[in-house]
Amino acid sequence: MQYHAYGTNGPMVSAVGFGVMRLPPKKGGGWGSVNFSQGVPVLRHAMEQGINFFDSHHNYHGGLSEVALGKALKGWKGQRIVIQTKTPFYREEKLDFFKKLLEEAITKLGVNCIDYLLFHSMDMKMFQKRGKGFFQLTDWAMKKGLIRARGFSSHDTSENIKKFVDTGEFSAMLVSYNWLNRSVADAIAYAADKGMGVSVMNPVGGGSLSTGTRPILALLPRAKSAPEVALRYVLATPGVCTAMSGMNTLAQVDENVAIGGMKTYMTAAARAAMGKKLEQLHARSQVICTHCGYCMPCPAGVNIPENFLLLNRAKLLGLQELARVGLRQLKEHKDGDKSALACKQCGACLSKCPNKVKIIRQLQETAKLMG
Repeated sequence: MQYHAYGTNGPMVSAVGFGVMRLPPKKGGGWGSVNFSQGVPVLRHAMEQGINFFDSHHNYHGGLSEVALGKALKGWKGQRIVIQTKTPFYREEKLDFFKKLLEEAITKLGVNCIDYLLFHSMDMKMFQKRGKGFFQLTDWAMKKGLIRARGFSSHDTSENIKKFVDTGEFSAMLVSYNWLNRSVADAIAYAADKGMGVSVMNPVGGGSLSTGTRPILALLPRAKSAPEVALRYVLATPGVCTAMSGMNTLAQVDENVAIGGMKTYMTAAARAAMGKKLEQLHARSQVICTHCGYCMPCPAGVNIPENFLLLNRAKLLGLQELARVGLRQLKEHKDGDKSALACKQCGACLSKCPNKVKIIRQLQETAKLMG
């Protein structure tokens, strides 16, 4: 495994980090559950294979993400594990509410101090409204020895992210970036030049870029898989310290560790050639769903992320028949129709999407393409 400094004054972190939000769920339990007997060994195996950076959130898996990570950390005697977690400071609660969340996170994780606490999903409007309060919270937490540093995660524009960086108040940032969504590449390099640690979420598009079709594998000749294409592209991006991967099997850990251990992720010539191919693909793309799940639940029962995963596979990757099969399965779900065909166009999802995806329009496109 390769290791990079997480900012000027930060620790050395593994090139591939572990995003603790896609652990195996309980049977029938959905995203708000964790199968600890399967998930904890995956986390521990990642530690044993050299992954030392783990990113969580108080609400991932309904609050069980930090619990699972705490179980994996119990009794660990290996290298130092760096923990980054988030707080929903966009919620207009009093400081005591967030202090309690932080103390609960420390208890769940079984640690004395969390390395990085991030203002979750921060945009300019929320920073202007709540930023001073977040600094007050994190100043208190650092003084108490509960956290080592503060940062933010964001889906905002590149220009606004640069403005957050220019405050000089943050040590780290987490942004969404992959070969299909490259809009914040300059902000990543900018933050790194300013001495910040930069981690990347959705390097494989929340799973939507993980299928090894001919169009994807053609982007990087001799790559063995679509995740390899995606991770190598992100890791070769100037300024990226670590790419967060949401792993849920031992095999995924082993594959990602092998990629993270490459001495050269991508040559300049290979990156230039891939860039030309991406420009051609970009002409066919649109704002893409990253499968984060923030738009859920849908009042009409539509599984929005799964529908968009199918849409992306069909439209960009050439997997039309596989997508149609998946849509039929969603339509015939035991708990009712969860396909795009069930959308009532109520708009409840629109304001919750951090990527500003035109959800209703793309659900209509999904139904038309596959229905």
